[in-house]
Parts: sequence; structure tokens; C-alpha cells
Amino acid sequence: MGLEGCPLFASPNFGIQEFQTFTDATRAVFPGCPDLRDGYLYPNDNTGHGVDIDEEEAKKYPCKSTIVEWSQARRSDGSLNAP
Repeated sequence: MGLEGCPLFASPNFGIQEFQTFTDATRAVFPGCPDLRDGYLYPNDNTGHGVDIDEEEAKKYPCKSTIVEWSQARRSDGSLNAP
């Protein structure tokens, strides 16, 4: 977890609107993800951020080179106006 994880533990209401649960695939690729139990987010006791990366597991989920459509804005003539 990067710096974005710090507010999750420092502010009691931050994660209410901003947290998205981790999928099984995410937990497999990034062992050490915080646990959500009974409405609370618990970090692990590992050093640093506590989250590692399993590169062999990550190979099962290659990146897809696609245009993220929701981030594209179009001009009135239909031409692309990238953000």
C-alpha cells in the first residue's frame, strides 16, 4: 500500500467512501493487503508498507493496452481532447 493507504488508518471515516475491497486475484498478487473485518480495515504487522508482490502470480494477469474510455473527452466535431 502506498501513501494513499495512510488516510485509511489515520481518519476513521475516510475508507467509508473511498475503499474498494480487494479481489482474490489482487490478494494473490499483492500478499499483505489490509484485511476488512467487521467494518474495520486492519493493516498487517510486516515492515514497511507490509505489502509484497508475487511476480509469478502477476504474470497470470497481463496488462491490457487499451484506451480508458471514461477518461476521454471529445470536442463537438468528435475529435479527441485528451485530459
